[in-house]
Amino acid sequence: MPELPEVETFVRRLRKPLVGRRITAVKVTWRNMLGGQSIVAFTRAVSGARIRSITRRAKYLVFELAGPQKFLIMHLRMSGVLEIHPATEPRSPYDRVIFSLDNGKELRFNDTRKFGKLHVTKKLEEILGKLGPEPLDPKLKVEQFSAMFTSRSGALKPLLLNQSFLAGLGNIYVDEVLWRSMLHPKRKAESLKPTEHELLFDSIKVILKRAILSQGTDFGDGVVPGGGYSPRVYGRHGRPCFRCKTLISRSVVGQRGTHFCPKCQPQSPRRTSSK
Repeated sequence: MPELPEVETFVRRLRKPLVGRRITAVKVTWRNMLGGQSIVAFTRAVSGARIRSITRRAKYLVFELAGPQKFLIMHLRMSGVLEIHPATEPRSPYDRVIFSLDNGKELRFNDTRKFGKLHVTKKLEEILGKLGPEPLDPKLKVEQFSAMFTSRSGALKPLLLNQSFLAGLGNIYVDEVLWRSMLHPKRKAESLKPTEHELLFDSIKVILKRAILSQGTDFGDGVVPGGGYSPRVYGRHGRPCFRCKTLISRSVVGQRGTHFCPKCQPQSPRRTSSK
């Protein structure tokens, strides 16, 4: 599933060929992707609009459309991929929404599992208003991050996956962050010490920045072809931990397959010496 680094990679790949281009027509082959909007309404809202900018918010791609201003918001969900092809090139049976462009090319939303979503709105808050802070926002400081744990309880991994708590993290990168922080996925969020908040905060930024520089990962669903980030723990069940050589374990936490090192990431808080 595309997470923050993968979506950021798509944004960066699409900006140069798409910004300034005009959408001349739209073809929708799977209406359930339109979030309840009719095909006719969606097509009318987007056709003829020029793409002013492409940005990211959490796991969403945000296309700002000019004249009159509106936003086309896309969520890739489990298997969505955005690709640009010449209009003359045969389409895939999994191309669910096709945007024809004024230069003879097409932006194709390919989605084998049909879970992707598209929205057109004049107000971003209608779709994005409940999202938590961006983990890479320079305005987010460790003190604020630590304060976010106030009155929070329960397992750490589901909390980090909660998009209203912190936006953009998903299953792969939460496992990666927790492994780097040496924190167990089932560790109680309320048990973390201030020093652990700091380590977790730092790990989130380090892992996400590394993954963005590597253009995401093509591990698993292959959502970003050529993505170079190689997970350190996710998907490595039964293989030795890179840090201590203990075999990586897999369990289900919050209904998500979860990978961790049973030695490096103890479930109980580490005891500090009184000496």
